[in-house]
Amino acid sequence: MTYQEKKSIVSLISVILIFGSYCLYMYPRYPEGGLESTETFRYWGSFVLILILVSIIAHIIISIIFSIFFRITTREKEPTFADELDKLIDLKATRNSFYAFIVGFLLAMGSLVIDQPTQVMFIILTAAGFISEVTGSVTKLYHYRKGV
Repeated sequence: MTYQEKKSIVSLISVILIFGSYCLYMYPRYPEGGLESTETFRYWGSFVLILILVSIIAHIIISIIFSIFFRITTREKEPTFADELDKLIDLKATRNSFYAFIVGFLLAMGSLVIDQPTQVMFIILTAAGFISEVTGSVTKLYHYRKGV
């Protein structure tokens, strides 16, 4: 298994664990007030902002740990350059990730059009971000395994 495949698998697992554990942590803190209260908007605003911060910090830490672990176990250095194949795979993964997020964004806006509560929009947007990250990691893994 190549370095890029291992990195894609670690990225996929970390995305699932970070998002899942953060949602389990935040779920009990959901406000009990009315559907459109300011407390609900404050909750969703903090949910998204903290999720972004936690994800960035966790991905940096996991990437560093992965690099150290890879170096110790294989006695190889991680690749310092990206060839055309790596760049093409990265572009395809980014494209698929954006497509997934745009579909989620349109669904979230559509939920507002059909008079769903605003928390439905926030749930769809958050899920779209998660699905987008998973799509990018799975696309990279697929193309490194099967080729372009």
